[in-house]
Amino acid sequence: MLRRICKICGRETSKELSVEGPKFFCKTCKDYPQYVELDMEPHCPQCGDLIEECVKCGTGYFCNRCKRLFSRKDLAWKDKEA
Repeated sequence: MLRRICKICGRETSKELSVEGPKFFCKTCKDYPQYVELDMEPHCPQCGDLIEECVKCGTGYFCNRCKRLFSRKDLAWKDKEA
């Protein structure tokens, strides 16, 4: 999954729609900085295992090891290994 990471602080940016088109805001820097797009995978914030999107609801991510459902905001995103 492509994630837009702030070049200044390294945190993920969030998409905001404007009249000029989409912009990406960094909540840490409180600005619209330059960003890089990285191909990343979702990992469990508790055990660190790779997790998958919940097939039943399609809105969360499920960790098979912890047997828990996580929201997208809680995930640990790591670079996708080739």
